[in-house]
Amino acid sequence: MKPDGPAFDMTTLGAGASLGQPPLRKACVIRADLGPAREFATTQGIVRAMFPIVGGEARGDGWSGRILPGGADFAVRLPDGAYAVEARYCLELEDGTPVMVTNAGRMVPQADGRYLGRTRALLEVPDGPHRHLGDAVYFGTALAETDDADHVYIELWEAVI
Repeated sequence: MKPDGPAFDMTTLGAGASLGQPPLRKACVIRADLGPAREFATTQGIVRAMFPIVGGEARGDGWSGRILPGGADFAVRLPDGAYAVEARYCLELEDGTPVMVTNAGRMVPQADGRYLGRTRALLEVPDGPHRHLGDAVYFGTALAETDDADHVYIELWEAVI
């Protein structure tokens, strides 16, 4: 019988124990509202894209907020049709707390026209009641649906330590 995963872990490099796969907990869901995209080929042969983030909303455990206009998702179109993405935008939580979000990763085209993504995210927050949001490590899933150029949906998952 074939093992479930690779036959290597930290112990194969000398560690006394392996920590295993980290458990994940859903941290929040986000809907980013997009403006008209700009895409162009550069003189270096790279295709750049900019997807303005004009609003949206986010919901987490015990909090909600809105995305302030002015952010963007900056992307490079890759030869396989996928995009390397890096989004930066600001959330304002219901109590007025600002949260700067940086979410970077890859969006991959699917046969049905959707794009599915995997990302890593950083949330920067001031000291106060939402400090824990800035202390976590996040992995994300992203969905851009077929025939909906106006939204991207994101789930952020916190790696539990």
